[in-house]
Amino acid sequence: MSDEECCESVRTESLMRIYHYLDGELTTTEIREISVHLEQCPSCHDEYEIEALLKELVRRSCSHDRAPMGLREKIRQRIALEQNTMPGI
Repeated sequence: MSDEECCESVRTESLMRIYHYLDGELTTTEIREISVHLEQCPSCHDEYEIEALLKELVRRSCSHDRAPMGLREKIRQRIALEQNTMPGI
């Protein structure tokens, strides 16, 4: 299977794994697996590079702004309201 076939056949899964990889949400085994895959698959490596740059840009752009006072409490109240009104949560 070529690199292109590898990634095109499981495009959504590959992107989700890249997102989880960037966010540090994988196990040690999964990190090793995706690291090896990124070294061997130019298509996924390119996607990883793009997503990593985008994540860094967002981090730098948003790190200087402070949320308005009281926003955290409003969010907590909204979550509590949603949890009370939605069954199964």
